[in-house]
Amino acid sequence: MANTQPPDQFKTWSEIAGYLGISVREAQYRETNEGLPIRRMGGKKPRVWALRSDLDAWLNAETAAINRHSNPLPNLAPANVTAPPPAEEGRAPNAKWGRRAVLGAAGLAVAAVGSKLFFGTRKPRVERAVLTGDLLTALDGLGSPIWTHRFPGDLDEPSAGELRWRVQVIDLDGNGSPGVLTVCRRVAQAFPAHAATTDELWYFGRDGEVKWTLPCRPNLTDFDGSQFEPAWTCSLVIAVPTGKELALWVAIHHYWRWPGCVIRVDARGAPSVQFANAGFVELICRLTRPNGEFVVIAGASNAFDRSFAAILGVGDPPSCSPAGGAARYHFANGPSGTPRDYILFPTNEMLTAVDSPYGVAMNLNQTNDGGFVVWVSAGDRMALLLYEFSGTNEPKSVMPSDSCATVHRRLEAEGKLNHSWTVCPELQKPLTVRHWRRGSGWQDQKVPWRAATDNG
Repeated sequence: MANTQPPDQFKTWSEIAGYLGISVREAQYRETNEGLPIRRMGGKKPRVWALRSDLDAWLNAETAAINRHSNPLPNLAPANVTAPPPAEEGRAPNAKWGRRAVLGAAGLAVAAVGSKLFFGTRKPRVERAVLTGDLLTALDGLGSPIWTHRFPGDLDEPSAGELRWRVQVIDLDGNGSPGVLTVCRRVAQAFPAHAATTDELWYFGRDGEVKWTLPCRPNLTDFDGSQFEPAWTCSLVIAVPTGKELALWVAIHHYWRWPGCVIRVDARGAPSVQFANAGFVELICRLTRPNGEFVVIAGASNAFDRSFAAILGVGDPPSCSPAGGAARYHFANGPSGTPRDYILFPTNEMLTAVDSPYGVAMNLNQTNDGGFVVWVSAGDRMALLLYEFSGTNEPKSVMPSDSCATVHRRLEAEGKLNHSWTVCPELQKPLTVRHWRRGSGWQDQKVPWRAATDNG
């Protein structure tokens, strides 16, 4: 029969932590702060090791201390203690200070026990959360589990990139006790699989209680007043301050009917449509500027067959993408307001060569001056054009990524382009974006090229 007893010695932090049932980081913390008996070998970089007997003795002492502290404090002046003999004359002051020292030491002992009891029972703060299959685990700063929640049914496995925003530790109430936001997607049983897919938001309090849940189904109807099929999916979630609390801005699009929107969810889980778009909404980025907080949104506009970016103030009324383009792409009950800015990006020659009507908004970042950069694909998801805008939403420049030249040469070899990248006519003149502004309407604006090596 195999030996199931643990070894007498542990030679690494992992072995020590595993025996104690804690993380390596917590074991190191307990060595420094709670006397965990760790030994070290000689040398410039001494390796750690520990005896099982030492660890068992330490665990027993910790358990005994906990048991003692769980009982009422003993009487510090029991009746059967014999009083000390009277002090000699001339030594009274010393005796007086001696009594004060004894009382002071007793007070410190009581305070120390009370402090240990207080901090020992204080609830840990959620610092991180992990979603594995259908199990959500909240962790403290040392990586130890605080609580778990198992979701009913099977969940789709999100990609590593999606996990960054599908599981967030966030303090929606602004009370200093963060909870956990999780965006779940259930495995659809119907065929095709996307026909009944709907993402769902769950918000848990610090102790793991479910504060609220919200299916990602915006209150929007199609152009003819008909309901959209329940096939909405979430693209991104960010948190934006609204006074003391935070509000969630959730990018949603319909899986196969192509409309998109942004819903705003308050700390209590109440949703409202903040922005409705004639096409996918895929990216959201918060903009902090001297004149307030803003949000820039990017995706695709099927009404114009272009990729787009829209800018909204966080306190603006709900809005809808500007009218125009194909009449088919609008909502029967969409918001009546308009965004501050709505920008359409051009279809470049590489997109035309691969018979694609528009590029895809791949990334969105704020710049140091309060402006932003939108990364739009150009014929290939590796070939990107970086459009930079100022803090007043004016176009500043467009810069090709290194892969643009590679994709251009591939299209030349395939006979889809008849000139080289170095003499490309499109690079010899500015690109044109269509810019819609609230109050003034559409305007064409030239965007100068900026080479990747241009530091000016």
